[in-house]
Amino acid sequence: MTTAKRRSAQVVLPAADTSLAGGGLAEQWTAVADGPSRYPRVAFTPNVSIPLADGTVLKAQVFRPAHADGTPVTDRVPVLFNLTPYNKSVTHLAAWLLRGLRRFGITVPATPPKNPRLFELAELARALPGGGLATFGVNDALVRSGYAQVVVDVRGTGASTGDWGMLNDVEQRDTNEVVAWARAQPWCDGSVGMYGISYCSINALQAAGNQVPGLGAVFAVEPVSDISRDLMKTGGAQTFFMPFWMLAVALAKWLPSPSDVARGGIGPAWFAARLRAPLNRVIRYIFEGLRGRGALIDNDEYFQQVSPRFEDIEIPTFVYGAWDDIFGPAALRIHRRTWLPGGKFQVVINEGYHGSPGAQLGRPGGPPRLDVLQRAWFDKWLKGIDNGIEGYGPVTLQQQNGGWHTLDTYPRPEAVPQRFYLDAEPSGFAAHTAFDGSLGGAAPRGRTEHLLHRRLGLLKSPTTSRLTAGMTAALGTPGLKDSRYFERGALTFTSTAAAEPWVISGPLNLHLCTKAMGTEAFWVVSVTDVAPDGFSRMLAEGALLASRRGVDEGKSLRSADGDYLSPWHPTAKGHKLPVEPGVPIILDIDLTEVDAVIETGHRLRVVISAASLPRYIPSIPELWASRHGQSVILDPGAPSYLVAPVVEGAHFGAA
Repeated sequence: MTTAKRRSAQVVLPAADTSLAGGGLAEQWTAVADGPSRYPRVAFTPNVSIPLADGTVLKAQVFRPAHADGTPVTDRVPVLFNLTPYNKSVTHLAAWLLRGLRRFGITVPATPPKNPRLFELAELARALPGGGLATFGVNDALVRSGYAQVVVDVRGTGASTGDWGMLNDVEQRDTNEVVAWARAQPWCDGSVGMYGISYCSINALQAAGNQVPGLGAVFAVEPVSDISRDLMKTGGAQTFFMPFWMLAVALAKWLPSPSDVARGGIGPAWFAARLRAPLNRVIRYIFEGLRGRGALIDNDEYFQQVSPRFEDIEIPTFVYGAWDDIFGPAALRIHRRTWLPGGKFQVVINEGYHGSPGAQLGRPGGPPRLDVLQRAWFDKWLKGIDNGIEGYGPVTLQQQNGGWHTLDTYPRPEAVPQRFYLDAEPSGFAAHTAFDGSLGGAAPRGRTEHLLHRRLGLLKSPTTSRLTAGMTAALGTPGLKDSRYFERGALTFTSTAAAEPWVISGPLNLHLCTKAMGTEAFWVVSVTDVAPDGFSRMLAEGALLASRRGVDEGKSLRSADGDYLSPWHPTAKGHKLPVEPGVPIILDIDLTEVDAVIETGHRLRVVISAASLPRYIPSIPELWASRHGQSVILDPGAPSYLVAPVVEGAHFGAA
C-alpha cells in the first residue's frame, strides 16, 4: 500500500480495540476541570493592538487570570490563541451566553425527547453540555486555572486592518508574528498554544505544520484535511456552502464590535481595507463557479498554500472530528498523514455534525467533555503536568452503528481490502429506488447497462445535513439521516443480510464502469448501512466528474492487490480529460473514511446518482455537457465493484 510520509511504519502495529481505554484518567481530568480554580476571576482587556511588520494592525481581546477585585494577576502564564475571521466579539458573546446558562442552571436534558422528530435537534443542542461552546468561545474556567486566552481578528476581518486572504500565506505569516508578540508580553511565561473550531482549527494546524517558533501545542476541533478535496471542489464540483460562507464573512467584516468603535479602534486604514474588497471576491467566485473556470477556482497554488502540512507537524496536536462533519471525517485522513511518538498526536471522532462539536462527549461510557480534553491537553504539554493524557488514544472513535473504541492506529491493520461486486440481479430490498441491484462476492454473469436520470437531492438528504452543519435538524424531517428519500431516483446495489456482525475500517473506493451520452457526466456515490426495517444510513460519500477521473499516484492509496483504496483526483486547471460520448470509461471514485459495524440482519448498499443539490454543483457548461444522460455498465469483463477494508473473520465479499 502506498502511504504518506511517516505513516508506513505504523501499519505493522497491532490495533488495540478495548472498547474505551482511560476511563479512570478521564474522571480525574473532569474533576480537575470542574474543581477549585487557582484564581478567582477573569480580567478582560478589549481592543488590544498587535502591530505587524507590514503596517497592518490586528485587534484582539485578552482574557487573563484576575484577583478578586478584578485586576489581572502579575503571574506569568501560558497563552492560548484563537485566530478567527468571525469577529472576536462573537466568541466573547458565546462566553457571555455560556456564563448565563451556567448561572441559571440551564442545560440540555440527557434523556432523548419524546418526540422523535426533535431527536436530531436535541443532539445538536448537546454541544452545550459536551463542552463545544466552551472551546469555541472563551473558557472562563480555563483562564482561572492559569492561562491567558487571546482572541484575534485575522487580517481584514472584525476590527483588524488589511485584506482578508482566507488562510493564505500572508495570513499564515501573521500567525508567526502574533505568537512572537505573545511571547514578548510580561504576562506570558513563554508557552503558547493554539485552539479553535473549523476555520480557527485550520489556521492552528497550519501553524503547527509551518513549525511556528514558540508554538508548543494545538487543540483543533473539526478541521479540514484538504480544502479543495473535502469541500471546495470535491471530484471537480463546487458546493453551495462556499459562496454563502464567504458572503457571511464579507458582511461580518463591516460590523466591528461597539467596544472597538468606542475605543477608537476603527480608523481610515480600516475603512480603506474594506473598500478595496467590499465583498471579498464573492461575486467573482460565484461567477467563476458557474462558468467552471477562472483564477480563483483553478488556483491550485492557493489550495496548496491553505492545506496544512500535516507531515511536518512536530508539536503535540489533538484533533477532534465527526463522521457527518461538513469536511467529512477529515480527522482520520489527518491522522493517516501525521505521526508523532509518545502520544503527542491524538484523534477523537464521533457521531455528529459540524454544528454540534462535543455533543457525544461527557456521556456515560464515552470520553470526557471537549473542554475537559482541551484543559488536560494544554496542562500536559504547556505546563508539564503529568496527567497521563499522552496515553489516551491515540485514536478514540465512536464506531458508526457501534460503541466507543480505542485504537492504536487507523485504519485497523487487520482490515483486509475486499471487493463487493455490483450486479443487476435484484436484491428485493430496494423497491423504492429507480433500480434495485445486488452487491455480492462475484462479478455479474452477463452484461447489462442501466441509464441514470438526474434527480435533485434537495433538503431530504444526509449530504445536505452534512453541508448545513446539521442545521436542517430544525426541519424535523427523517430524511436528515435516512437516505431512502434521496435513493428514489438512484441506482442502488444492496447486499444480502449479514449472518453475523462484521466491520469495515478505512477509506473506500468505487471502481465503476460508466458511459456518458454527452461530453461530461457527474457521478454522486454513497455507501449506506441498511437496517432490517429499511432505514438506510449513509456511512460514506463521494463525487466525481468524468473529466476529472485522472489520478495522482503519488497521493493515492492502493491495496496490496493493486486496487485503489483512496484515489486522488487533481482538480486544478489543466487536469481535465476528454469524455467521448458513448465510449465506456472506468472511474475510481474516492469516498470518505469509514469505521462501521454492519450488524446481524443489516445490509451494505451502494447508491449511485447523477446529482445531489445543494452539496454538489457542477458548472453550467458541465451540466450542459452532461444533459444527454449517463449509464452504469455491469460487465463481467470489466466489472464494477466497491473496494472496502474488511476486518478478517467477515465472510462476505471476495478478495
